[in-house]
Amino acid sequence: MDAGLAGLLGGVIGAAVGALGAAGAACITARKAEQQARVQAQTHLVQAQLQLRLEHLNQRREPRAQSYTAVLSLATEMLQLLERALGCQEMNDEIGFHALAQEMEEKLKGFQPLYTRVLVEGPDSMIEPTRGMEYALHEILHPIEDPFGDFHDGDVSEFRNTAQQAVWVFTEAARKALNDDDLTARLTAPLDRP
Repeated sequence: MDAGLAGLLGGVIGAAVGALGAAGAACITARKAEQQARVQAQTHLVQAQLQLRLEHLNQRREPRAQSYTAVLSLATEMLQLLERALGCQEMNDEIGFHALAQEMEEKLKGFQPLYTRVLVEGPDSMIEPTRGMEYALHEILHPIEDPFGDFHDGDVSEFRNTAQQAVWVFTEAARKALNDDDLTARLTAPLDRP
């Protein structure tokens, strides 16, 4: 074989080996780029889902805050009316007392729609504190029904303290629900659950 042909054959073989190496490198690079793109796409998808979940939670926060505030406002009004009624009782003002008692009964009729709203808005952790609040507010009416009868100041104070405790429990539960204390669990929960 002459030197020219050997050089040509060596060049062709070298070019073929180089082309195969370049093609192999390109395949490896393409495969790695594809894997990287797949990982990036999955990361973006997870980030988008978390962002949607966070927006969903934020959109639910305001209606919840409004319903919790409405319940607390009604409870506070009931306690204020109770204090005024007790003042009338101490002064033996039966007319003023009965007017305040009737106002309390009317106010308490507005609790059921608020209770329903809390049930709808959620979360489930708010159900029991809301029930406790409803019970305590209804119990306030017992000493009011017969103010100059069998109930004593201690009994009325006990009902008032129970109602104030229910307000505190409800307030703490509402704060936890609105502050998303369990935010990590709620962010990773399916989007169709609160």
